Amino acid sequence: MPTSTPRPLLTVVAAALDDYATIAEALCAVEDQTARAEIELLVVLDSLERFGAPTDFGERHPGARVVETGRRLLLHQVRAIGVACATAEFVFVLEDHCLPARDCLAAIISRIREGTWSVVGPGFASGNRHSVWGRAANLLTYGEWMGFDAASERSFVSGHNSAWRCSSLRRFAPHLEQELAVPSRLQQRLREAGERLFFEPRALMFHWEGSSLRSVCRILFRQGLGMGHIRQGSAPLASTLLAALRGPALAGYRMLRGARAWWRTRTGSLRVLLALPLLSLVWCAGEVVGYFTRDADFALRSVSEVERHRQPAIDQNREPIRRPWT
Repeated sequence: MPTSTPRPLLTVVAAALDDYATIAEALCAVEDQTARAEIELLVVLDSLERFGAPTDFGERHPGARVVETGRRLLLHQVRAIGVACATAEFVFVLEDHCLPARDCLAAIISRIREGTWSVVGPGFASGNRHSVWGRAANLLTYGEWMGFDAASERSFVSGHNSAWRCSSLRRFAPHLEQELAVPSRLQQRLREAGERLFFEPRALMFHWEGSSLRSVCRILFRQGLGMGHIRQGSAPLASTLLAALRGPALAGYRMLRGARAWWRTRTGSLRVLLALPLLSLVWCAGEVVGYFTRDADFALRSVSEVERHRQPAIDQNREPIRRPWT
């Protein structure tokens, strides 16, 4: 009698908007997972011809499923297609500049099996080993999930590189594309609906930011722009002005949050700590600009493009995106 293939517990969505070389390390990190047999790898791209897959793609990534969109889309749009096409109960949206440790997804799957959580988020370590600005940016953006040993329920986990219950995400269609561009508000909406989020530090991700001051500032400003538009882009002017007046306080809060992460993880020298105030101000400046940006396409394109083009901002000679265990 024919045997049916077990349904995977987790679908990893890899948005491949550029060529194979750009996303190869991330795909190989998924193949190296100790829980690979329980994972569906879904590669979403616009065209196989433009993707330039190697002739031995099937041998390198056995069982990987490829979805062609047939047209060029923005990153958050491609990710929404991946969520729609996932066959597992949970979907993990993977960035091409963030690599899961070998037992990362096994730790996440163990929490999925508990049946309690709608989102399971990992812990993080900085992939940048030399750049002061890259390490400081990691502390600002992912420091909330760095240097912890204890797993716990959280109000927020990482928006990217986390596992989401597919049915929870699909409730937001047809607006899921926009929600995936800045997932922090999406988590808030899930909590308001009574759903629960869990932080699992045993699931470790290595994340890379830009290596130069210019590249990091560009990334943070544009991320802030998209975030600000999502939060306030359609709000009344009085509410927007009030949010803008809180900008300096928000920058100070993020700086202190990054400083706590620096102290907790000892990530880099004192120079990394001293870089936090400037980067916090840049991030919040972008967010304030986003508050007053009424052009949704511009704001979402800005954050999508800066996320997509992260690899050229990383010094591939000094701190390349590579699996630490190879």
